[in-house]
Amino acid sequence: MRGIKVQKSHVKSSIIEKTGGVCAVCGRPLVHSKVTIEHYIPKYHGGTDDERNLLPLCKNCNKSKGSRIVQAKEHYPFLKDIYYTEVKEYRAEWENGGECNGSSTDNN
Repeated sequence: MRGIKVQKSHVKSSIIEKTGGVCAVCGRPLVHSKVTIEHYIPKYHGGTDDERNLLPLCKNCNKSKGSRIVQAKEHYPFLKDIYYTEVKEYRAEWENGGECNGSSTDNN
């Protein structure tokens, strides 16, 4: 049980690093224990828990996005440039109906 918590904490930390510790939408500093993990392509639309599809948001921004599919460049201004490439690759896989289980994320 403890190993799973440590693993989840490590994954959460790597997701938070995608923005340097701020919300991907509004830029507010994130507290590790209170951050919400956003699915770029929502599970409702077939997105997965692939790390490329996960972004750190504050609770307010996560709630306001809901299950909409957005363009990364416009909606996530605080995402580091390298992760836009991952998002773009993930979205392309998703749009082509392929398995989204690589190491990159959505488009724009």
